[in-house]
Amino acid sequence: MSAPATKVRILHFADVHLGVESLGKLNPETGLNTRLEDFTQTLNQAIDRALDAQVDLALFAGDAYKARDPNQTHQRSFASALKRLTDAGVPVVMLIGNHDIPNSRGRAHALEIYGLLGGETSGVQIIAKPDVIAVETRQGTVLVAGVPYLVRSRVVSQDESKGKTVEEVAHLIRDKYAAYIADLARQVSEVPDYLAILMGHFTVAEARVGWQNFLLNANEPQVPVEAITLPGTNGVSPWDYVAMGHVHKHQEMNRGQEPPVIYPGSTDRIDFNERGEDKGIVLADIIKGKASWKHVPLQTRRFVQIDADAGDAPDPTAAILAQIDKYPVLDSVVKLNYKVPTERAMLVRPDELRKRLSAAHVIVSLQRDMPPGEGVIRVDGMSETMTPEVALGKYLDAQPRLSASRDELIAAARTLFDRLAHEESLG
Repeated sequence: MSAPATKVRILHFADVHLGVESLGKLNPETGLNTRLEDFTQTLNQAIDRALDAQVDLALFAGDAYKARDPNQTHQRSFASALKRLTDAGVPVVMLIGNHDIPNSRGRAHALEIYGLLGGETSGVQIIAKPDVIAVETRQGTVLVAGVPYLVRSRVVSQDESKGKTVEEVAHLIRDKYAAYIADLARQVSEVPDYLAILMGHFTVAEARVGWQNFLLNANEPQVPVEAITLPGTNGVSPWDYVAMGHVHKHQEMNRGQEPPVIYPGSTDRIDFNERGEDKGIVLADIIKGKASWKHVPLQTRRFVQIDADAGDAPDPTAAILAQIDKYPVLDSVVKLNYKVPTERAMLVRPDELRKRLSAAHVIVSLQRDMPPGEGVIRVDGMSETMTPEVALGKYLDAQPRLSASRDELIAAARTLFDRLAHEESLG
């Protein structure tokens, strides 16, 4: 390795998820979905901010695409953005996230092509397994360690998981994350003069997501922050910065202590649940034992949820329209929820509501909030232990208008059930 860098400025970004198109529409001028255009534009904003800041190193902490098999258009968007960095002499290190991993062994992961096209000489290096790599920057050499997303079926044997609950298996995987991190820490501690950065794509315990506060999922390993920072007996961590991906909400997990353990958040809104979050990147200046950083918000399309209450207004439509006018609808992705007493619900004129919202980019839904118990379909004999297919069958049996098509509907849904089971087997 060449001489160690004494300082380095980094771009830290993650969870780009190119290919999310569910809340967009076709742009007739380009032939592309407008959400793909949005995501590409925010990604290039991130590169603009990094180049303006004259970063020395770019760290991408996983999940470039929505799908594990991105199409050529999505690959072109991501590759073009990376090329802007490498053309400026900024090396890029990319970590494999859960959306980058193929569904079966032997298939290439979504980022593999970038590592094959010249490897280190191309300015792009990939971390596909727990490893430490030396990265040459214009400031000198930096050590970057990485722990990609661990797929359950590939790190926990059948014997290890036999007889264990889902939560117990998650604890096994958590311990494997901790063991990998400890081994990488040992390696970088052998060369203490070098700046050492850890990248990870997993969930840190107590990480928050915007729409459900804490990430509560028995399948998801929760790695304690102490297992990441590893302060040791001298209270000093081997890491100078920890660059995380996987959780879409920006947050710092080490309570303001060194090293910072940071999720930059996704670069754009993946779904409506993220409507209130600032999306962006992190720029950080790192010296040995100290990192100063800032979250840099990106300009993204607004997601607006309108909660209108018509109360006892004689004309509920007029009351809802008056409340719509208080919101920034223009070019936004909009969802309208409205409350109207049951006896006045038929007085709502949806066409007028849609006309008032016509300046929106996309109208997700117009939905009446039902009073408790209204519109609820009760199905006897339902149980949490049922498989999704059995539960769907019971639901269809309780619906006279659907029961005649029961077998066809279940057959159509079986593909989704099989896919769900396969996803769960991958962890």
